[in-house]
Amino acid sequence: MLEVVAASSLTVMAVASITPLFVRQARLLSESRRERIALEELANQAERIAATPAADLDRHLAALALSPIASRTLPEARLDAVRGSSLLGPTITLRLGWNAPGRLDHPLTLVTWPVVAGQGRGAVR
Repeated sequence: MLEVVAASSLTVMAVASITPLFVRQARLLSESRRERIALEELANQAERIAATPAADLDRHLAALALSPIASRTLPEARLDAVRGSSLLGPTITLRLGWNAPGRLDHPLTLVTWPVVAGQGRGAVR
């Protein structure tokens, strides 16, 4: 009888100590899945911006929207684009944040360089 009590108490302690690890792993997998989807969304948006002619760029940026998959997966997601400049020319900084610890205040950021009017894709400065 003593062996049964000892074995069951060891089993309960093992399960009690392992369960939080499983919960933490599930949360980590869920958050990494969201980050992967967010990075894919930013890359896709950057490709669309790079393929947009300079004359249509303002209209494209005004109509910037998340894909249906990103909208479903990322709770309260916010996507915005900010124009800027660098030594390599004009830039567009894409930022994507969603309702997760640390993500609204520190969104994922990707910078892209749009095609400048009068320059082709292969233009060298």
